[in-house]
Amino acid sequence: MTTLDATMQDAFVYSFPLYEMARIRYLATQFPLNPNRQNVGSLVHRRALSDHRSRQVTTPNNDTLYSSAWLDLANGPVELSVPRIEGRYWSIQFMDAYSSTAQLLGSRSDGVGGMRVWLALDGDPTPAPAGVRVLRLPTRDVWMLVRIVVDSAQDAPAVHALQDQIKLAAAPAVPASPTQPPKSPALAHIPVPNPQSPMGSNSNGANYLAVVNASLARNPVPPNAQFLNKWGNVSVKPSYTATENIVSENSAAAWSSALPALYASLKTGVGTGAVTLQGWQMPHPAIGVYQDAQGAHYPLRAGVALGGLGALPAQEAVYLSAAVDSQGQALSGQHRYRVRIPAGGVPAQAFWSLSMYQVEADGRLFFTDNPIKRYALGDRSPDLAPNSDGTLDIAVQASAPTDSAQLPRWLPAPQGAFLLMLRAYAPSQALQSGAASLPRLERIE
Repeated sequence: MTTLDATMQDAFVYSFPLYEMARIRYLATQFPLNPNRQNVGSLVHRRALSDHRSRQVTTPNNDTLYSSAWLDLANGPVELSVPRIEGRYWSIQFMDAYSSTAQLLGSRSDGVGGMRVWLALDGDPTPAPAGVRVLRLPTRDVWMLVRIVVDSAQDAPAVHALQDQIKLAAAPAVPASPTQPPKSPALAHIPVPNPQSPMGSNSNGANYLAVVNASLARNPVPPNAQFLNKWGNVSVKPSYTATENIVSENSAAAWSSALPALYASLKTGVGTGAVTLQGWQMPHPAIGVYQDAQGAHYPLRAGVALGGLGALPAQEAVYLSAAVDSQGQALSGQHRYRVRIPAGGVPAQAFWSLSMYQVEADGRLFFTDNPIKRYALGDRSPDLAPNSDGTLDIAVQASAPTDSAQLPRWLPAPQGAFLLMLRAYAPSQALQSGAASLPRLERIE
């Protein structure tokens, strides 16, 4: 690899999450074909659980209802009202423009909620009202993602009522302070990203650079990222302005040529830096925050941006995945499998679930359509009769089991390649460390 190629790859690994966050923001707030477009600063509530038609973000879950808001804190702080949420899991994740979890609220850390929260950009001196909790975010562009668990279809209206009680309001206007930072850093708007999948068709180098540089200009660059200043020769430049032409035709063409291979290099997704435990892949413990005592984990952040954008930090949720069986063969709907859950279940204080995803040609993961519209099974699923020793067997196969008693324990698979993901919310320390007994996946035909 030439020096230019190596520099381009480093710049891509760092910048891709910025592009993907901007793309998802565009789809939510501006895309003309989205009938449910939302204004920046407003909440949109999903009233139904994700299914095989849910394809905006890869690896959706079928356990929680989402509420989502895109914030621009350069316009001033925002006040969030959280109702009391009793007897169920909930979390509110705040992702910065680089896709890292900058702040997190939820039942694990905050109990039943019932609070007012002041969301402000770092350095904004706007005084917060008395009695509010203050959260400071490192970038002006923020994705706020709310998850509330749903126990059944009959439980959904109760969750809808909770969603309706979550409120966002702009801070009251205050006199300008001479020490207050400017409200509109560099570019006011991000150029329109390609709304399609970040694989294959999205190989427009000029568009990629325009979106990334605008995002870098809008959002403060982390203090430990001075190396960005070395990427000007590949046209990635944090100090980009609307009047500065830094993208030559040659540079745009070079990026257009390189992007398919660069995207392909991220196909390991949430498996970037993972370890294999008892047949399951456990993500790197820095997932969700991408920073630990060893430093920053940019390849992990980029892989998750492609294969699991919005992943929660490990203390909030553990994501275990399996794409091969115990013999190392790729999982396929041409075979039948059994997943045996240990007696006592998966050690999680909130809940656990096992989800089925078909593997797309571009590496992304989505639920697969099936005749019973079942996409996951878990500790809240009805009629999961355990074995005499307390273990629980889940049948993973494309066709329905011939034994009707197994139907409640059937997780339908696609005809082709698939991946299983085991989620555990508020996981035990033993599960986080990999010391807990995990379900056993076996091919039986």
